[in-house]
Amino acid sequence: MSGKIPRAFIDDLLNRIDIVEVIDTRVPLKKKGKEYWACCPFHNEKSASFSVSQNKQFYHCFGCQQSGNAIGFLMDYEHMEFVEAIESLAQMAGLEVPYERGQGPIQTDRGFEPMYAVLLQSSEFYLAQLKQNQDAVTYLRQRGISGETARDYAIGFAPPGWNNLPGERKTLAEAGMIIEKDDGQYYDRFRNRLMFPIRDRRGRTIAFGGRVIDPEDSPKYLNSPETPIFHKGGEIYGLFELKKAVQQIEQIFVTEGYMDVIALAEHDVKTAVATLGTAINNAQIEKLFRVSKTLIFCFDGDSAGKKAAWRSLEQSLVSLKEGRLARFLFLPEGQDPDTYVREIGGENFIKESKSAITLTDYLFDELLAETNISSREERGHFYDKLRPYLDQIPLQSMKDGMLSEVEKRVKVKLDVRMLKGLNAQHPTPAFVRTMPETRWTPTRLAINLLLQKPSLADTTGTLHELAESDIPGINLLLQLLDLIHEEPGISTQNLLDRFRGNEHEPHLYKLAAMQPAMDDEQSIELMFENCLQQLQKKYIHGRRALLIDKLQSGEALSETEKREHKQLFTKH
Repeated sequence: MSGKIPRAFIDDLLNRIDIVEVIDTRVPLKKKGKEYWACCPFHNEKSASFSVSQNKQFYHCFGCQQSGNAIGFLMDYEHMEFVEAIESLAQMAGLEVPYERGQGPIQTDRGFEPMYAVLLQSSEFYLAQLKQNQDAVTYLRQRGISGETARDYAIGFAPPGWNNLPGERKTLAEAGMIIEKDDGQYYDRFRNRLMFPIRDRRGRTIAFGGRVIDPEDSPKYLNSPETPIFHKGGEIYGLFELKKAVQQIEQIFVTEGYMDVIALAEHDVKTAVATLGTAINNAQIEKLFRVSKTLIFCFDGDSAGKKAAWRSLEQSLVSLKEGRLARFLFLPEGQDPDTYVREIGGENFIKESKSAITLTDYLFDELLAETNISSREERGHFYDKLRPYLDQIPLQSMKDGMLSEVEKRVKVKLDVRMLKGLNAQHPTPAFVRTMPETRWTPTRLAINLLLQKPSLADTTGTLHELAESDIPGINLLLQLLDLIHEEPGISTQNLLDRFRGNEHEPHLYKLAAMQPAMDDEQSIELMFENCLQQLQKKYIHGRRALLIDKLQSGEALSETEKREHKQLFTKH
């Protein structure tokens, strides 16, 4: 579970921690000039392009564009969850994390330790029962599962009967292990089943999945219900075991069943996980992408498997960031990962996974199969179908790449109207789209200077009239100014952290890492003031041109526009 942590604490923690110290213990840094440098830990390179700024307290790779603060580094490098990264930094700083009331991830303050204790006790009970039940052991052997793999995943057995589990009844009921009858008596939820413990990121048992060994029994699979410490939509089976078994996780296979994960592990494919009886959601996908940049969705070769694959595609779109890749491995009809890996072996399974179809190809294959694009009208229908999918992708560079694939597939150059339509709902900021890398426009430079020294905003007004202009990037500049005005004294890293997960985040870090030529502290203030003056002139020029065009077209000006027209032409 993840708790809510006050923003003020996160800001204070980031201001106390030295990111150089955090990174240097994991990736040795060398100081060159004002910054620290290393070969990037997130992509292969021979020369150092990974920069860490002690002054601004963030890192940025000029090669792969990966960037962030100390929290982001731990999440990306150590594969930590957000709260886990904060806990780690807080421990380093000697601080206690003040979780908001009722939200703490360490459950002792909510009285959940007894629940963890009875679940651990249940797991140990099931392990002991497995050793005593020959039918269950034989079943595992018939499925090709060794004792070593069973041990790694703590597979156990729930014996037949109604009242076997040891432990305090009320706590077991709260943990979902037993069920209360109308007369106040209890009976075991799991009976005569193989038991698969579901463990959280700390390795604590939080729930169970049970599978029948007698084909006459039903249901085939039975999972723990939702409890205060177990939420199906937030957990992933096998993720703890994966991170424990594999140091360098190049790819993760996402399957649908416990036995898929177990069978793949048995055949030395130890990077498989499974959903918990529900369709995968974006929160789970985002959690997996933090562990590995490549996800291979591997589902049964039937209609249900294909439906699950499409759902996975839809849920992956908003998590597609630089370097992340989602692929799809469709198995032969009637096969699932469990049966297929037993048939062809782990080595061949890995070989076949290399030909897994990319998300882009899968998306286009499905949409093109439904549309005859020989005519312009039909192509329009195809674009209409494609638009809602592309609109969910946060990075314009990835959208552009997918649009290029569209052009290759349909063998038609997209016109400007189509491009606008495909980006209508979530347009990329103009400043990102149009500004050349080597050109310092007034807006680009003003944003850069604000990120270096947020206190520059102390002497400006809101400048909201500039929002009416079409100056590229002006809305982002105004958003930064508003944030600084709302939080006087905010630091660079805290300001950047306000954009965590926002579409502007990678571009702001990239811009903040760039250094325009300047001489001293005074020059920063003069440069910023000059930028604002240039932007004001552009705004006035644009408004003048707009009102003149309106007059020349014969359209009457409103009283407000007349006053504005008079004021604008008195300004230089």
